[in-house]
Amino acid sequence: MSMETKTSLREWAKENKIWEPKTWKEFLKNDLVPFYKQAYTLNALHEFLKSEKICGKPYLADIEDETLKNKIRVAIYGGVKPNKDFNTSFAKFMYDNFGICAENAPSFEGSIKHYESLGDGIKVSVNSNSWINSIPIGDLVDKLRDLIRNLCRELGIKLSEIGIQESYPYSPFEVIEPDTLLPQPDEKPEKLVSILNDFRQKALDLSIGVNPFTTFVFYSRKIPLRVLMEFLECDVDKVTKLANFLGLKGYSMIDLREVSLPTKSPGKVILLLTDNSLSYKILELQSILQRVDPAINEIRENMIKEAINQIHITFEPWKDYEPIFSALDIMEYMHGCYLEIRQSVIVKIKNDYSRKYCKYREIEVPRKILLSDFLIKIFPIVCVGIINIEFLDSSIELKFHPLAKEWIDKVIENEGKT
Repeated sequence: MSMETKTSLREWAKENKIWEPKTWKEFLKNDLVPFYKQAYTLNALHEFLKSEKICGKPYLADIEDETLKNKIRVAIYGGVKPNKDFNTSFAKFMYDNFGICAENAPSFEGSIKHYESLGDGIKVSVNSNSWINSIPIGDLVDKLRDLIRNLCRELGIKLSEIGIQESYPYSPFEVIEPDTLLPQPDEKPEKLVSILNDFRQKALDLSIGVNPFTTFVFYSRKIPLRVLMEFLECDVDKVTKLANFLGLKGYSMIDLREVSLPTKSPGKVILLLTDNSLSYKILELQSILQRVDPAINEIRENMIKEAINQIHITFEPWKDYEPIFSALDIMEYMHGCYLEIRQSVIVKIKNDYSRKYCKYREIEVPRKILLSDFLIKIFPIVCVGIINIEFLDSSIELKFHPLAKEWIDKVIENEGKT
């Protein structure tokens, strides 16, 4: 899905005037806030299960509150019947998702055996190899909270306007008490199951390739300024407004120095995302989302595979570009390499010595290729994430996605045409 081929993203961005900060209110209210409320609730339940009230007691029998004691029995043994398959039981669901078990058992079967032999004489534990802990849910809540507060600040919106308390721990107005999510012996766990399913769905809805806002942020995190202007069909002032809002800075494709926006020569400037910017925080969420649901990673991989087949770039004259691609081919088992720049021209390609089984290599690039020409040609590959670029003092680091080799091979095989 390169920027050219995915017209729907382009139409969406223009129609919604993506350069206007107020457009991002929709992202805040419809995407981030509901997800934050679900994450907050699930985190509170996880913390409650680990708390002194439950895990702090020597035995399950010592939990004073009778209702709570019943609920914990259900969480540990609910739906388990002797000699029946207990993989569909509620207890297995709680063990896999929240890690609640008897006597810190390393397996669900072990937990069941402990409970069957000790009953209320077990010590309740929460082990760390649960789904909720693998996210980890606490980090997700912190990152979402941070992102929401940032976005509210940028948009001049109070947290209370979006249903969140103004002070730490920034809880949602309608807090769901954790114990109410746990079913009694004769109840169905519908409330908990539906929150969990909604949470997974929302994570999917927020991912790159699905959500237009995050997809747009991903595409525009490293992009020549003029390309973005053409993509949005808008002037440099509007793109400057967008860059300031998202935290993208302008750099010269001639000497790699920072350029203040708006600029008189947009054709020579590339926009790059900066640490701790709004873009950075939105993209940082993605690695956590992938742990919520593995399908998110598949969507991303498919997007890259599709892009390899759809993006058409011509590197000509090929005799000039060929040394670069042969160098990349020699270094293909590497995760990345450096382009050394002198007076706005690519002069060498170098690799890192530190990685196993590789030699340190420096390969001269004999013909004059302007860095700006190279960057403008490869930007579609950068936008979709096949290659990543980092600006250093007098060089540029290229980092490759595992599928980049397929693309490099294709360029070489077709003599510069993909």
